Amino acid sequence: MESFISFSTLFNLVLTVIWFISGIRDLQGKDPFLDLPFNQYHRDPEYRAFWQKKNGVFYILNSIAFLILAFTPVTSLIYRILFGIAIVGDLLYLVAYESWNHSAD
Repeated sequence: MESFISFSTLFNLVLTVIWFISGIRDLQGKDPFLDLPFNQYHRDPEYRAFWQKKNGVFYILNSIAFLILAFTPVTSLIYRILFGIAIVGDLLYLVAYESWNHSAD
């Protein structure tokens, strides 16, 4: 008998919750969970506030999209549309982030 929640769905739900919590923490202005060497939050408070707001919205929207995708059949049209919107949104965010990072170069 197959269970309702498979390992991949459970894994997707755990990542969705972590992503959502990270987005809320960014919107609240708290420090990231991991202080990575390439993180430039210590460089400038204005830079940090600017990107924390954008990252918070990015993480929350992605967590909602992947939560919906976890319970939508892969063969449905809504899955393909939502997945396409999520991919395009992530790519646009990445391009904007990289162009902002290299605008001072």
